[in-house]
Formats: sequence, C-alpha cells, structure tokens
Amino acid sequence: MEVRRDPRSFLFFIILLLIINSPEPQSQNFHTRSQYDDVLDHEWDELGILNRTRYGDFDAGKDKWLNISGLREQDRFAWDLLGPVQQRATEQVKGLLGTTADAFLDGTTDDTGQFPIYRNVSGYVQGEWVRSSLGRVRKPSDLNTTAIPENTPFPVFEYDRNLTGSGGRLRIHITELEGRMQTDENRTVSEITARVIIGDRGSIGGNWWEFVLNGVHFPQFGGSVLTTTSERFAGIFALPHLQLSPRLYSASQELLNRTIQETIERQTNRVYPIWNPWSSAVDGTSEGMLTNPHCEFVLFLQEHPVQFQARKEQQTLPDDIDMNWLEHELRFPTGSSLPPHSSLSMSMVGFSPDCGFVVESKGPPNYPPSEYVHLVGSKTEEFNDRARHGIVAFAITLFAQLLFLIKQMKETATPSTRNRVSFYTIAMLAVGDGFGFLALVFLHIFIGTSQLALYTTAFLSLFSVVFELRFLMDIWTVQATEQIRQERQQASSATQATTPTPNQASPPTASSPTSAPAELPLPVTAARPVDTTPIIIAPDQDDPPEPTTPTPGGTPTATTPARAELGSLYSRYCLLLIGIFFITLQFTTVRSTARAFYFNTLCFLYLSFWCPQIYRNIMRNCRKALRWDFVLGQSLVRLVPITYFYAVSNNVLFSQTDVRALTVLAGWVWVQILALVSQDILGSRFFIREGWAPPAYDYHPLLREDEEGATMPIGSAQAPDDDDPMSMSKAGESKGKGKKVFDCSICTQDIEVPVIASGASSENAPGMSGMILQRRTYMVTPCRHIFHTPCLEGWMRYRLQCPNCREILPPL
Repeated sequence: MEVRRDPRSFLFFIILLLIINSPEPQSQNFHTRSQYDDVLDHEWDELGILNRTRYGDFDAGKDKWLNISGLREQDRFAWDLLGPVQQRATEQVKGLLGTTADAFLDGTTDDTGQFPIYRNVSGYVQGEWVRSSLGRVRKPSDLNTTAIPENTPFPVFEYDRNLTGSGGRLRIHITELEGRMQTDENRTVSEITARVIIGDRGSIGGNWWEFVLNGVHFPQFGGSVLTTTSERFAGIFALPHLQLSPRLYSASQELLNRTIQETIERQTNRVYPIWNPWSSAVDGTSEGMLTNPHCEFVLFLQEHPVQFQARKEQQTLPDDIDMNWLEHELRFPTGSSLPPHSSLSMSMVGFSPDCGFVVESKGPPNYPPSEYVHLVGSKTEEFNDRARHGIVAFAITLFAQLLFLIKQMKETATPSTRNRVSFYTIAMLAVGDGFGFLALVFLHIFIGTSQLALYTTAFLSLFSVVFELRFLMDIWTVQATEQIRQERQQASSATQATTPTPNQASPPTASSPTSAPAELPLPVTAARPVDTTPIIIAPDQDDPPEPTTPTPGGTPTATTPARAELGSLYSRYCLLLIGIFFITLQFTTVRSTARAFYFNTLCFLYLSFWCPQIYRNIMRNCRKALRWDFVLGQSLVRLVPITYFYAVSNNVLFSQTDVRALTVLAGWVWVQILALVSQDILGSRFFIREGWAPPAYDYHPLLREDEEGATMPIGSAQAPDDDDPMSMSKAGESKGKGKKVFDCSICTQDIEVPVIASGASSENAPGMSGMILQRRTYMVTPCRHIFHTPCLEGWMRYRLQCPNCREILPPL
C-alpha cells in the first residue's frame, strides 16, 4: 500500500532550511570594536574640519584641499569638474526662476509666493539622461585603487555605476518626511534622501544600478544637492563645499553640524555597530573591502514651477491658489476640489568626482519639449492614490474571473463534462493566480503603500486559487478513474491474448505427468465459472468507482490511492509556485535585456493556457469542453494586468513599456481562441493529418448510401399511414436529392441529413463543402443511432449511454 504524503511536510522542510541557514547574531569581538572606535574617531575629526572651514576653503583649481576622504589631493578625484558643473546647475536655476534666482541664491529675499513649487518634494521623477560634454574620460591609472585589496589584481574588479554609454533611463525616489527630517527654524533647509535607479544603454545587456544619496533641500526656490558617502568619499561631510553660493553653504553647514553630531552619538550608543549611516547601498549595509569599487555621485536637482489649468466650467484661473493649502489637501484630503495642475518635474545635473563623467536630464532648451521634458513624476500622495486605484481595478478583474470560473464549474458538474476539460489548462490558471497572491502579499515592500488594499486583494486571489484547486481535484478524480479503467481493459485484453483456448492442449507442467492425456473441452451444456466480482454503476451511470484489489489480509484497497495522489498534486503545485516566485525575484535584479527576456517568456508561457485544451481536444476528438464566456472572459481579464504593465508608462511597478511585446502576447491569446473556435465549428482535428493523433470515434461522419443500408443510421422519419399511399415509406426515405430524413428519439423531431450517393467519391461529391458544415448538425453513435447534435450533447453531459439501446458511448 502506498504511504500517503502530507504536503505540509514540504513546507516544514523549507522552513527548517531557512532557520538552519539564517545567521545568528554574534557579539562583537575586541578587534572589531577597536576598528569601530577608529571609524567614530575619524567621523568626529571630519566633523571638526567641517565646523572650522568656510566657503572657498576647498578649491581644486587654486590648490586648496581639505583633510576629508575624497577631498585630499592624493585621492586623485576629478574636482576640477566641480566649477563647470556648478555653473551649469546655476544656469538651470536661472532659466526656471528668472531674474530673482540671484536673490534666492544670495539670500537677499525669501519671497516664494510668486513661484508655485512644492515645499515637500517627497515623490518620484523619471526620464532620460544624456552625457554632457563637460565630463572627461579617465583611465584606470587615474583612479584611486587604495580600496582594492593588494593581493587581488585590478582587472578582476569592475567599477560599478560607471556610465559608459551616451544615455539611458533614470528614476529618482525622493524622501522628505515632514516631522522626522531635520530642518532649521525658518524652514529654509531640510534633510532629504533619494534612491536613484540609473540605466546605461551603452553597456552590454543594458546594465543598471541602484544606490542612495543624502543631501539637503532648499524649499524657498526648490533646489537640492545630494551626494553618496563611502569609505573613499566622505560626501556628507563635503556637502556644504558643493553648494552654489555662500548663503547655501552657511545654511547647509549649520544643519549638517547638528544632524551629523546626532547621528554619530546614535552610532556610539548602539549595541551593534553601524559602520556608515549614510551608506549608498540600498539595503543600508556597509560597503566593505570585498565589494567592487564604484563611482561616487553628486546630484544637483531643481524643481520646476507647478503649472495650473482652468477647469472647463471656468474661463480664468483663480489667483489665490496657495501651495501650502494644496500640499496639505494632498496629504490630508478633506474633499475639496483640487485645480488641475502639472506633475512634479525636475531638472538634474550630476557628475562623478572619481570617474569623471557628467550627466544631465534630457529636456529643453537643448531638446524640443515635445520629445523630452527632463524628469517628470508625481508626489507621494498622488502615487498612493494611483496605486490604490490600480489595486481596486485588479481586484475587479479577480472578481470577474472568479465569476467565470464558478459558471464553468457549474457547467462541468458531471464526470462526462469534466473528462473533456484539460487538467493542465486549469492548472496554469491556478499557478497564475497563486503567483498573483504571493506578489500581492510582498508588493507592499516595493511600493510602500496601500497595505490594506493589497492584502484584501491578495485574499481574493487566494479565494480564486481555492476554487481552481477544487476544480482540479474534481477533474483529476474523473480523469484518473478513466485512466485506471483503460489500463484495466488493456491488461484484460493482453491476458485474453495469452490464455490458451479450450481447443488447445495445455503444455505439460512439472506437477503433472507427461503421459496424462489432454483434457477435452467442456460440453456446451456444462456450467461455466461465474465471476462473483460485483460491478457497481455510479448513480449517473457514467463512470465506475475506483477498482480495488484484495490484499493478503482480505481487505480491498484502491490500486491508486486518490488521496495520496491529490496530496502529491498539491505539494507539486506549492513547490512549483514557490520556485517560480523566487526565480522571478532573482531576475528583477539582472540586466535589462535578460530581465525583459525572462518576463516576456514568462508571460508568453502563462498566456498559453488554452494550448493544453486544444491538445486534449485533438487527442480525444472532443469539442465544447469549456463555455465560451469562460474562454473569452478569462482571456480578457488575464490580459488586463499584463496590458497595464506593458502599455502604461507610469505604472506602480515602474516597469518599462513594450507595446510590441504586448501586441505579440495579445495576438498569441487570440490565435488560441481562434483555434478553439475552429475546432468547435470544423472539428477538433480539422488541421491534423491522419495518423498524427490516436484513433478516436467521429460522431459527425459523412453518410454514404449503399445497397444493403449497412452503413446508414437506424431510424425512420414517421410511421406509415395505411390511408395515405404517399406516406408509405421505408426507414430513411429520401426527402430530396442527396438528403435523407431520420427521427431523433430525444426530441422526436425530424433530422434532415446529407448523404453521398452510392458509388460517388467523397472528394467529387456534389455539395461536398456544404456537407462538411451540415454534418455538425447531427451525431451518429457507434450503434448506428442518429440524433440532433444539441440533443445528444445535452444527453451526454449526464450519461455516456445511447438513449435508445443503452450502449456505452465513447466520450466527446
């Protein structure tokens, strides 16, 4: 007897592996603690230098250096680019603010009423970057390689974040948490953090990098300066020296003196050390000696003024729009009507002080505004609203596909109808919904919003998975029973083929003497052995229960335990789903080309869920396994999320749009639907050559007239009437040329069917093209009874028996 396997054992095994492989917290030894104390002392020293310096003390052109990591002459950074980059950033500020830009930079005015800009720039912006002519190419010998271990050759390492191409995509996620970020009393400068995702089209495979920058934001005119910080470059301590004016230097220095001091004190009081609180790594880890060296970044951002538009019912724009009120309404909505306004937009100038390249956002005046508009995005509040709307729309699609599934399950409520449905088609749909459930559960980590809506939609997706697994269990039970019956019939046929007939003498055995005469066959009147095994017919007279075999103890057991098979089925489903999910997570961090290839392939395989049904229709020569509203509805609702990510540029996952790939995927789905429609109209094997599929009974044969009538169906149009000599007719009397009329015993109506004349060829018969379509209106059973196609199909939904003679019928 096969042992039943519990699917929960697999989950327990996975959890056990995670617990064993998880690192245990270890106390810091004395050597590590002494190194950490040296790091803290070095930070205090650099903070002291920041307190003592003034604007202009650091100037590479005038040979002025500071004893800060990255700002020393021996570090060999390309600080000669700082002046041109600052000049380019100043030009962008003046181009947006006009003549009052100098007043803001010098601090002679703090009036921001005439510039509608956000005081809190939390949100994201994205667009194209282009390499600037201000940069220069630096050779590996020009770079500082002190961070690389001495016993490792330099060519083994590759500089990360090294932009070698002429352009690419850029996205910046800005965080400025009000109430948590440090600011001064007048709110003239505040802390800001940005997460940058930058791609390089000129690299092999479309490489991209993600890193974090820290800096300061000046809400009065919307300018920001951010930098990375590492062991090679103390960017947070050098940040005031990167400002555009002495006034901005003083404001940022005063803020950083306080914030850096508080950060170092928190480092000192922690039990477990934080080596670099301003690390550019996304996960916040320290950039140790074993990691590849990377290019440092300094970014200058300038916010564009918000453009308002008048409503349709209004002719002019109101002049009393307050940006503080607008931001407060976005953050804490009260239901007030917001005026239509432009999206959050910024200009960018950035450079790498060690790698020597300079990049700019692509937009006016160097590029036409109809093609490139610098970096455009939305505020965090607007993104959260858009994310909630997208989640609600996805929940609606899940609800719709659940309704289609319930209708299909009600339609296939009998074994004969479940036998037509492909098990793998429903399994692919279940895997897709299960993947959606896992993605919704962990999506909050990536988008950081709408946690309640995500979990509610995830529950709806899980509910759909439960229904699909139940449907799979019903299909598996019916189809496994059929397979067992077929194997039993094959074994019985093989046994009868090898058993000698009564007229043949059995070969002598060792237990019987060879001289014994052969036994004669039993007389005809002799009693025959009776098979005492009962044959139990199911209530719907369709499929017998599982066959049983006696065990040595005498207790009958199932040859194939259904519960063990179903447990194995669920275990494989869970393992396959978890494997696909983790592989997908790994491919989210690879290069753009490989990532696009993987997701396109994954979507193509997922949207091939009708292929197994097409294959089963061919192998079993059956039609109408699924409802058409189920086929069309499932195809549509499962294309909606894929269309959203492939066609909408500002989707919540920031995936790159690809309309060409979407066209291929949608076309592939409709090609499968067209194949199902063709199988329903022209036959399941209309495009399959003879011999490519196993033999199967055809319920729609072309009828041929012969002399004996041996190939014609059994039935009559009407009973003869003795009073009317014109009504005297034989069974199947011709009603017209090339047609005969028979009687359908289900609906008791006449069936007019085309018939090929005796001696005529099937290819040359008149009206052959019409016969191919007309033969779909009738069905002929193996016992030569003829019925209307809707009548017999409706009957066979419940019983695979002939309505007239009760012969077993092959399934559709």
